[in-house]
Order: sequence, then structure tokens, then C-alpha cells
Amino acid sequence: MSNVVYYDVKKSPFKIYGLDNEALKIGEFRRIPASVAEATSANVVTLSKNTAGGRIRFKTDSDVMYIKAKLISQDESIHCSALSQCGFDVYADTPHGPVFCDTTKVAMSQMFDYECQVYVPRGEKEITVNMPLYGSVIEVEIGLDEGATVSEHRLYKYEKPIVFYGSSITQGGCVSRPGKLYSAIISRKLDHNFTCLGFSGSAKAEDAMIEYLASLDMAAFVSDYDHNAPSPEHLRNTHHKLYEKIREKHPDIPYYMITKPDFRYEPDCIARRAVVMESYLKAYNKGDRKVYFIDGSAFFNGLPMSDVTVDRCHPTDDGQRRMADYIGDVIAKTMNLG
Repeated sequence: MSNVVYYDVKKSPFKIYGLDNEALKIGEFRRIPASVAEATSANVVTLSKNTAGGRIRFKTDSDVMYIKAKLISQDESIHCSALSQCGFDVYADTPHGPVFCDTTKVAMSQMFDYECQVYVPRGEKEITVNMPLYGSVIEVEIGLDEGATVSEHRLYKYEKPIVFYGSSITQGGCVSRPGKLYSAIISRKLDHNFTCLGFSGSAKAEDAMIEYLASLDMAAFVSDYDHNAPSPEHLRNTHHKLYEKIREKHPDIPYYMITKPDFRYEPDCIARRAVVMESYLKAYNKGDRKVYFIDGSAFFNGLPMSDVTVDRCHPTDDGQRRMADYIGDVIAKTMNLG
């Protein structure tokens, strides 16, 4: 350990993706500005401090790597592992795309303050560290060999982010580790930057949130909050409103409307899917050819919910991968991403 040098990831040449840049400037890891969270809901105030979709990227020739982290809270869901809540996982770029390297080893008793060595390949490599999905991180340092080179990671092939807005499923509940998030899988496959704005139980398209989402600079928008609308009526009152506000600010970006993946032939599910379809058809019939409907009932190809979810609702790792494959293929095709 005496030959390891620790670096503050908020400083160059490290670059953090997926979090609010203004908050990072004052040393805070959060996904949206505090003022927006406070104007939205008490739950979003808490969840906005979770670092789902946050990534630390850099290049190094260090043969060893450590992650030192401090966190102040975590979600205590029995369905979520300690690793997904408060752990990090690591990927290294290869000529064939990013490959998984290792995770932090986090026991429940260590979740708030820990230091772990993680495996990385020898020699020069570009590293992406995925941040915890449900933990509120207050400090992260990366430890590397003394004398090792450290420089900037190359840019994404597509640097302007795709923004994903939605429920706990969008936030990553209940995958085993951060890199299994469906938007993260899509990002690795397409080499495309992304922003994950999933808020467990709390994505309700409130006015403050709609205004904030519309203000973002983005390459595309994914509306995936069907699950959190309290009722089909609430969904009807907000879904097209969100679309119109974003389309007003971003007339040319692809806009994807997704329905819940755990669809059942029950009145509530049928009504919700109908609302999203109505919203899509309203936009399409007005001439929008960059709006797309994605039916969540197609994600699992008829498999029983017991095979692809942990609780008949939240996808397993395999469930999120299937979502990523389906949604990612639609995005790649409609955005002409090679």
C-alpha cells in the first residue's frame, strides 16, 4: 500500500459522466441540481444523491488499482445486493469493446466506508468505473501504482448523452452490480454517453422535473416512467405533456416512449399501455417521425416473470440485459448508429 498513490476523481485527468456538473464543481455527487430535486418531491431529494449511471473514466498503465469510497446512505431493499447499492464495478476497453474486470467487495458492515483492491489488466488501458446505483457517495478516490501514468480516457464515439427517465427499473433495481443497468449495457454496446434519471417509486413527471428534463442537452430521450405514474389518469395527464415540453426545446431528437416490462393482461396494465400508445399516436399523427413506441411486453419474449424478475416486477440481470438488447437495437436502428 505504501507504493500506491490516491487520486481525487473530481480532478483532471479523471472525468465523471452521468452526474450534475455544477454539483461536481462544489464537491457533490448528485444526478440533478438540488433546487430541481427540492421542487419535485422529498423522495427525489434523497434519490437524486444516488449515483446510478455515474461513471469515472480515465487511462492508466498501472498494474494495480484500488477504490476508496465513503457513502452516507443506502437503500435497504431486501431485493438489492450490497454491491448494487454501494459498490463499484470496473470495465476496461479492448479492441473488441469494453470487458468486465472486477467489483469492489462490499460486506453489509462495510457499506459506508471502505477500501478495496480491484483487478485490472496489466499495461496501458482505458478504465470505466460504474458508481453505486442506490448509494449516496460523498467521496471517491482511485489508488494507482506510484509512478504510473494517468491521463484522460478517450471520448465516447457519441458524446452527447441519451437521457433515460423512469422508475426503479430505470435506476437499476434489482441488478447485481452497477454495470448491469440496462442503459449502461446500451452505452457499452453503442459507445454512447448516457444519463440515468431513474427515481425509484418517484418518477411522476412533475412540472419541475419536466422543465428540467427539457433543459438538458441530449442526443435522444427515453420516457420510461409508466410504472411510477400513480394511475392511468395521472399518466394521461403528464405523458404527452412531457413529450411536448421536450419536443418544444428539442424538435429533432429521437424520442422513445416505453411501456412497463412486467406487462400483464389486467385492467391497469392495459390502460397504461393504451395511454402511452395514445401519446405516441398523437405525436405521430401530427407529423413527428422521430417519435417511437416501444412495447415493454415484448422485452422478455414470453418468458414467465419468475425467470426474468426478482419479484414479478424488477428485472434480474438477465431481464435488464434483455431490455438493453431490445431497446438498444431500436435506438441503434433509429439513430443510425454504426
